[in-house]
Amino acid sequence: MSSVATPQSAQTYRSLSSKLVPAIVKEKIQQSPLGKINLTPKQQKMAKWGGIAALILISIASYNIFFFESTDDAFVKAHLHTVSPRIIGTVVEVLVQDNQHVKKGDVLVRLDKRDYEVQVKAAQARYGKSHRDLGRFTGFEHLGPSERPVFDQYQADALVSEAELQKAQLQLEYTTIVAPEDGKVGKRNVETGELVQPGQPLLALVEEEPWIEANFKENQVRHFKPGQKVEIKVDAITGKSFEGHLESIAPGSGSTFSLLPPDNATGNFTKIVQRIPVKIVFNKEDLKGYEDKLISGMSTEVSVRIH
Repeated sequence: MSSVATPQSAQTYRSLSSKLVPAIVKEKIQQSPLGKINLTPKQQKMAKWGGIAALILISIASYNIFFFESTDDAFVKAHLHTVSPRIIGTVVEVLVQDNQHVKKGDVLVRLDKRDYEVQVKAAQARYGKSHRDLGRFTGFEHLGPSERPVFDQYQADALVSEAELQKAQLQLEYTTIVAPEDGKVGKRNVETGELVQPGQPLLALVEEEPWIEANFKENQVRHFKPGQKVEIKVDAITGKSFEGHLESIAPGSGSTFSLLPPDNATGNFTKIVQRIPVKIVFNKEDLKGYEDKLISGMSTEVSVRIH
């Protein structure tokens, strides 16, 4: 059953609407054309500045997208040397502590050298005897058939004794362990009195010339080339942006050099965007005064200017 509007129902609706809708709202509705919004001067000013701010933000975002490639998957790196003995020996002296600065050639650890001094003396004695034996044939231009084998043996003994003496002298030198480069000592694992073996890690030495290893997505490096300027921000150093330049791009992605590289020839394949390691070097002038604050492993953010 359909309902039909009557004059009485329309009049009743107008009566109810006049009671429910405030007079000021009805006035605004009557005065404003459809789709038009009346704003106060203050609101118009705010809308104007809001539009300008939005345009500025869009311009900045477009500029950064077009002119820069950025990543926060970047870390401070430095050459790390693991200091180990080359001979077996007992530690008699440790001359450095953790976090200590050292120069190339500074003595780090000393081993007991008495056994090796004895070996040098024994090698010197053998060396002297072999050369005295060989000296008996000095001045002889022609050797007889019976003398030739003896001469050859003495000559061989002299060469062997000379090599043994050099080896003994080297081993004696190895009792003093020195810093291979300038750097800072870390992770000291040796104490006086320990018997150490060749190749055993005694301490680590971190060089003080840091760089950045940044891992960019493979679709970010298409415009990269050595020499491009880079802005570097270190999380631990607020209010400072370092300048640097892109030095080189790795010959393979991070997964290429992993311990267990993926084998995509078997099973199901899911495409994953690879990361390419990029080496970024600080400008030395910009690094002055911050050498001690840049620690290997720190997180950074880098932006490479590509245009």
